[in-house]
Amino acid sequence: MVKAVFFDVDGTLVSFRTHTIPDSALAALHTLREKGIKLFLATGRHRAMLRQVEPLFPFDGAVTLSGQYCYAGGEVLHSSPMPPEAVEELVAATGDGAFSCIFLEGEDIYLNCVNDYTRQFISDLYIDMPPVRPADYALDRTVYQAVTFLTRENEGLLLDRAPHLKTTRWHPNFLDVIPPSGGKDRGIAAILARFGIAPEEAMAFGDGENDLSMLRCVGTGVAMGSASGEVKAGADYVTGDVDEDGVAAALRHFGLV
Repeated sequence: MVKAVFFDVDGTLVSFRTHTIPDSALAALHTLREKGIKLFLATGRHRAMLRQVEPLFPFDGAVTLSGQYCYAGGEVLHSSPMPPEAVEELVAATGDGAFSCIFLEGEDIYLNCVNDYTRQFISDLYIDMPPVRPADYALDRTVYQAVTFLTRENEGLLLDRAPHLKTTRWHPNFLDVIPPSGGKDRGIAAILARFGIAPEEAMAFGDGENDLSMLRCVGTGVAMGSASGEVKAGADYVTGDVDEDGVAAALRHFGLV
């Protein structure tokens, strides 16, 4: 019996084309709520980047910053910032604007420089451009995650210099950077423990490589049609993409709506 469902945001619950939740998914969310199923977001976004999403439906909580900062009912259930040495490695790797990097703290968001990749990211997520600050501003601060704008071809600019960091990719033009102990699965575990729900009683939807740990840590992992072959292989079921009403179709398949 499914008692909780976790939804990745971008490309899963929210369309890159319309920047909103499809009507079919919204209707399904309301049906799940009526059945008493707990509903959570599970995203790489910062909470401030959810202000256009959270008003669309009263979710029970969220796994944010790829599992580093999680909350429900006004209570922070899991908080895991980067260790100081990881932040130092990240700052050193950026050099004098070697690549653009968004630093995500509990409240504050800023980036070291702006380029075309950054502008595209901001446009795709339909959010405001963060303020620009020198990378070393992040030193001795509580950083939970970073978004580094590096393609697979030049990701060595970071990976070759940062042994204390863990990276995960959900877009060809950037990497999410989190602590070695981080991941959406850690945040989900904290939320499930808070509500007394077993992992096998949970379902998760995702489309990116950063969703793999989440899809594997619950009873039923659903990959969107737009997901890579690796993500689909790691899921229990593959549905259509967000613009093909994939969320609602999967929930119908499992008899939840």
